[in-house]
Amino acid sequence: MVNRRRGVLIVGLAVVAAVASIALADVIFVYTGTINVKPMTTAPLVFSTGPNAGPTNTNAEPYINFTGGYGGFTATLVITNSSAVYYYQAGELTVNTAGYIYVSSVTTSYTATTAPVQSMTIYIQNTSGSTVCTFQVISGGSPTTTPSSSCSLGTGTYYISIYVSPNLPVTSSSTETVTVNFGYNVVTSASVPAPT
Repeated sequence: MVNRRRGVLIVGLAVVAAVASIALADVIFVYTGTINVKPMTTAPLVFSTGPNAGPTNTNAEPYINFTGGYGGFTATLVITNSSAVYYYQAGELTVNTAGYIYVSSVTTSYTATTAPVQSMTIYIQNTSGSTVCTFQVISGGSPTTTPSSSCSLGTGTYYISIYVSPNLPVTSSSTETVTVNFGYNVVTSASVPAPT
């Protein structure tokens, strides 16, 4: 009788194990996607040094250097004990394909309480000097919320100006790195955050 119960128990456990393995089996569906990558001969945006920045303008070079290319730009700014510094037409932006520019993300190397930069605004201006786009990237020493609203750009040449309000007093250790990532949507005005 005990052997019979043990036998039924063993058979029962075997059935449960078989059912459990079926219930826990993975079912995988496989699909294939083919991605073809090819170069674009004309970039939608090209950044370069503007008329009022080094290294091209040697008078401005001690205060601002602005270099650019197809992937973006690098600006080195000098701040001093003043309420603000305005770097007018520091960069040049050539728009080869009409679209919508926006700020995708902003990071800084400081916290708000110790940041050398209190506020920073980037302006995109047409060749007449009129502002087309305004992006405040730092406010109260902290990066602003992103992505920002987009701004429409037609084909042509634009200038990039930067307005900075420093936290006073400015000291010899007042250095900060601000990284601004721009998005450029050539389809719609939607500001789509870039994946990280």
